[in-house]
Amino acid sequence: MKLPFNEVITSLLVIVAVLFAGCTNPAPSELPVTTQQIPVTVTKTIVTVTTTVNPQETITQINTKNSSIKVFIGDYHWIEYRNNITQTLPPNPRYQWEKNERVERTEGDYNGIPAVHYKTTTTLDYSEWVGDKLIHSANGWIIVSDSYYYTLENTFLGGTSSETIKGVKKPLTEIPSGTSFNKEDKPSGEMGITPFGEMNITLTYEGIESVTVPVGTYPDARKYTGKFHDGTPISFWVVPGIPVPVLYQFPNKYLDGDNPFQSYELKGWG
Repeated sequence: MKLPFNEVITSLLVIVAVLFAGCTNPAPSELPVTTQQIPVTVTKTIVTVTTTVNPQETITQINTKNSSIKVFIGDYHWIEYRNNITQTLPPNPRYQWEKNERVERTEGDYNGIPAVHYKTTTTLDYSEWVGDKLIHSANGWIIVSDSYYYTLENTFLGGTSSETIKGVKKPLTEIPSGTSFNKEDKPSGEMGITPFGEMNITLTYEGIESVTVPVGTYPDARKYTGKFHDGTPISFWVVPGIPVPVLYQFPNKYLDGDNPFQSYELKGWG
């Protein structure tokens, strides 16, 4: 049965309108990570529709292309975060404490093998009982680790770690070689992500939020959420022009106590 030509045109316009309506969502709900060179990359799909209409036939062609949204949007030589930790150690009430985490990253070698040198400096208060009083020494505990990461085999070749307590430096300890990491498995290390960056997880775009961290206030930070492979949720807040997240957070069941939670708040980068 042939339909009148004006009814065919009306039907085609409805079809085209429906197709274009499906293309107006600015941010898909699930964004798979697609690159290993950029630590975390989320991919969205943009759909374009081309239609040709004549009295004889209708041809509809749908073309897709990928556009990357990056969580880690560039290299860094150093970054510094405030590691804000809250936890409950029964029978004590819930409490909050902080550490300062600084990572310096350079290209180098370890015993002749090309490697990425990570120098991580953790600074925190040192508390001790003196008689019946608990004494706090501000920034009295400093931990420095120098480790060498071989990217081709996802393994640490070795390194050293040292502690300085109230100005007294303790002997160096060796970081064993052969330690490998799957950064997506679970929270690990001083930064929660070891080595920092280069994750490969699926993220969901949650929209724009305003965040305030030590380095500043960002009213248009883009929030993404995902999960480590062990099920631990992680959230990132990203600002264009800054190579690392300005904020990222996750609960960390591998710490002591009840419901420990970590929030990494950017202090600086370069």
